[in-house]
Amino acid sequence: MYYTSSMVRTYQKRGGRTATAPGPGKVARKPPAAPKKKQSYEKESRKARVLRWAMIFVLCCFVAALAFVAGGYVGLVKAVENLDEVSAEPSHPTYIYSKPVGETEESTRVIGTIFQGENRKTAALEDMAPSLLDALVAKEDERFREHGGVDLWGITLALWRDIWAGEAVAGGSTITQQYVKNAYLSGDQSLQRKVKEAAIAVELERKHEKDEILGMYLNTMYFGSNSYGVEAAAETYFNKSADELTVGESATLIGLLWSPSTLGTDRDEATNQRNLVLDRMRQAGYITRQDHMEALDESLPDPWPKAPMVESGLTGPPLTRDFAEFVREELVNRYGANTVLAGGLSVYTTLDLKAQVAAEETLYKPGGYLSDPENPDAALVSIEPETGKVMAMVGNREEESRFNLVTQARRQPGSSFKPFALVAALEQGIDPSTQFVSENKSYVVKDAEGNSEKWEVENYENEDHGPISLEEALWLSDNSVFTDLVLNEGGRGLDNGPEAVANVANRLGVSTELDPHPTIALGTQEVSPLDMATAYATIANEGRKVTPTAIEKVVQNEGQDNEEVLYTAPQEEGEQVLEPEVARKATEIMVGNVTHGIAWKASLGDRPVAGKTGTSENFFDAWFLGFTPQLVTGIWMGYAEGGATLDGLLAIGGQQFGPLAPPPVVWQTYMQKVLKDKPIEKFEGDETSQSSAPASETTTPAATTPDAAPPPDPVLQAPPEVAPL
Repeated sequence: MYYTSSMVRTYQKRGGRTATAPGPGKVARKPPAAPKKKQSYEKESRKARVLRWAMIFVLCCFVAALAFVAGGYVGLVKAVENLDEVSAEPSHPTYIYSKPVGETEESTRVIGTIFQGENRKTAALEDMAPSLLDALVAKEDERFREHGGVDLWGITLALWRDIWAGEAVAGGSTITQQYVKNAYLSGDQSLQRKVKEAAIAVELERKHEKDEILGMYLNTMYFGSNSYGVEAAAETYFNKSADELTVGESATLIGLLWSPSTLGTDRDEATNQRNLVLDRMRQAGYITRQDHMEALDESLPDPWPKAPMVESGLTGPPLTRDFAEFVREELVNRYGANTVLAGGLSVYTTLDLKAQVAAEETLYKPGGYLSDPENPDAALVSIEPETGKVMAMVGNREEESRFNLVTQARRQPGSSFKPFALVAALEQGIDPSTQFVSENKSYVVKDAEGNSEKWEVENYENEDHGPISLEEALWLSDNSVFTDLVLNEGGRGLDNGPEAVANVANRLGVSTELDPHPTIALGTQEVSPLDMATAYATIANEGRKVTPTAIEKVVQNEGQDNEEVLYTAPQEEGEQVLEPEVARKATEIMVGNVTHGIAWKASLGDRPVAGKTGTSENFFDAWFLGFTPQLVTGIWMGYAEGGATLDGLLAIGGQQFGPLAPPPVVWQTYMQKVLKDKPIEKFEGDETSQSSAPASETTTPAATTPDAAPPPDPVLQAPPEVAPL
């Protein structure tokens, strides 16, 4: 049987590589590719599965992130819709607290409130001069009307400028972002806060017209000089409404935003900033060249600002008004008026309410020594000698008065200045037992022009005591002996006496610039009760001078997340301005003034007291400065208006009796109340008082010299106790 060539099939032998040749007319075909191995297929399939799942995971993450961002944005949108109207009010005014009145630190009492006033005025958008809006855009955000709340081009441009300058010189925040930051967010620089700021800004732009946002911005900004909001600023700086502002005035207010506290009081720098804003407005096409030149020629009002807000002030109980004013002055000196008026401060003070109530009761309350409005006025201040803490202060009887007799009055101290001459003598080695002669004397001294003049010196009631020691002269308040001491009569007195006395007084705490005239030892130069109390406190503190202070601690935003302690009073040891031995000897002699001298009515029985009386010429002023180891108290009596005598009203030195008790008796009554139940302390080196039991409330005059201490009379007895306020 024959087969044709077309029927021939070829087979590949197992393991062979040759094949039968194709027949005639046939083309050889490429052998089919061998199939892939099963292992390679499985490996490639696994990679595909991993890649597929990785893509699914990334997609899920992207969707989750997108959902998170969208959810966050929706949350921010809802937050924007629920945002309360922005208020410029601080969290609370500045509160002034007393010392604790109980066992716990929380038992303080509010004794004063410093408030900002109501200089917070806004204007409706239609009541704002168009130039205000233009100036704001030109100064703060040139592309404001083009972006949607966040300016990506502006951010890029600001970044380029920073890179070119090598430092941060440009900001990328829009006006809307600035408003969001100031109105709703904190000022931290975290990424989270910046994202919130941008998102809220975009949403605000969606809800409000551009000009509405500009108006909101201007109504919430601080422009300096206690003016919040553009209407308040227009009234403060130009005494007109916001819709009446000229182009130059609008540019001025916008320029103030660069540094409100500084430019609000610096007219020249405010003018410079105004000119910069005008330049920007001209470049942006908001004003013509003529408008530009006319605005540059305008002068800012003089004084600057033209009509500052004056309705800020202090409120509080009349009982503590004078002390609270003293605290406010100390706060302003330390932090500036803007910080104090802006509020948010909690001020803890040294005021002892028990002592303050006792002072008011003793002076002006029903039953007090000066309770009748026709009576003379008084000033009282108590200081801890070791710390300088002011414990009580009464500066005026009139509730509406803003004149504090303790800190602001300048009156002649009379003989209460003599201890400074005594201290000068002790420093120069003059023994207090040195003998002088007490009698009316005549001296020749130089007047202010250097001309010689006759000076007649006499004692009270022309009383001569004959030969007496220097310390006895203090006890009897002898004028002639202290004049001899200052003028160095007979070579037994002071070298450079007037200068030495002035130097001692200033070192101890008298801030007045004293004239070294021979009359200085007799207290003819005017000083404040606070200065006198401070100087006596230095003697009581063994020659260490401490600054009178009313503040223990200042806390800002107390109880909030951003609470900050601004100040804690240091444990001040004081400046040693007097040798301790000299201070102790002076104290010892001044104790004798109470036990042996004319100040016997200030005696507190077993409790040691040092002090000195003083009356000025014509009896316009009467003083007693006295201290125990724990407390210094100074009392002045007179008429606040001045020019009226106390002659015939006060019982002075037991020699002249009047209807009113003199300062030593007032001092005694007050100190009995304050020191009641306090342990008796003795002065350093004093061996006369060893008891630590509380002093008796019954005052018994100590042994005194016969001519200096007549028995007490009924008119000098203390007023009856008055129930606490």
